[in-house]
Amino acid sequence: MTPRAHFERVMAVLNGEKPDRIPCIPQITYTTAQLTGVGLVEALHSPEKTADALLAGQRELEYDAIYVGWESSFNLLAEAMGCTMRFPEDSVPQVAEYVIKSPSDLDQLTIPDPHSNGRLPLHMKLLELIKNRVEGQIPLFAYTPGPFTLAGQLCGINDLMMATIRDPQFVRDITEITTEASKTYAMANVSMGVNVIVTADPTASGSLISPKTFESFAAPRLAAITKAVQKAGAFASLHICGNTNSILDLMAATSVSVVELDYLVNMVEAKKRVGNKVILMGNLNPTELLLTGTPKDVEEASRICIESVGGDGRYILSSGCEIPPHAPLENIRAMVTATKKYGHLP
Repeated sequence: MTPRAHFERVMAVLNGEKPDRIPCIPQITYTTAQLTGVGLVEALHSPEKTADALLAGQRELEYDAIYVGWESSFNLLAEAMGCTMRFPEDSVPQVAEYVIKSPSDLDQLTIPDPHSNGRLPLHMKLLELIKNRVEGQIPLFAYTPGPFTLAGQLCGINDLMMATIRDPQFVRDITEITTEASKTYAMANVSMGVNVIVTADPTASGSLISPKTFESFAAPRLAAITKAVQKAGAFASLHICGNTNSILDLMAATSVSVVELDYLVNMVEAKKRVGNKVILMGNLNPTELLLTGTPKDVEEASRICIESVGGDGRYILSSGCEIPPHAPLENIRAMVTATKKYGHLP
């Protein structure tokens, strides 16, 4: 394998070309702490320790790209925009107090500077460290928050959901601001060498909102981020957790290159519906399979995914969502093994 094989493999898929085999890119960040012994909270404040863990994961398990990050991008931006956070001892931060308590509070929101506000500069430093150490040999993925999800972090998910019915103008106003915040953050990531920006919008899931609500409030904002990312020269991916069967066509219509699917979505059906429009990525069960299953289970599930939807090369094997912190690393290795055994294209 050449030093740039990982990069060339992933770029081939993204550019609509035939790769040597199906790429494997698990959604793995803090799970890699097992390899270096760094604590989850400890790494939040140390780009160097986070970089060591993320790089060790790719080096030891040989998957094809690195998700550069440790905690959710919407937490980082919510804090930088004024939310108060709580820091549990054994988990990532959570919003403790919302910055938006009424529509009049929107006037106080500002777009954070990723290089100077909150803990965003720590993420920028992490990107710098990773970029310098991979030297262009490993593609870099990074999250930016979906505007609908970030809005829920700023004002509370329940209040946001109620506002879609009672005060749709408020939803339009707050998501206009969060779209700009997400775009600014995404552009900073691209400027630091990120190849694929993954917009993560879990609150916009079909498990939580109707297709009509998604089309009205989430889809136009996601399309705006996609357009900005592509104009900046990077690829755009969209990750929405949960059951997104009802919004698959709307997700593809945002013009992203990649749609990441959670385990609740039937990959074969998704391939029939939108597989000619986007690259599909997913969708092994992060808990029942990758956390509590065996390597044999994981390899078999991976084989089924590869053989069911990977025949045209427009597919990336991945987990359905973020892999839990204590998932056995041998299970992630089994995903890579499966692409080596079954992922070669004729």
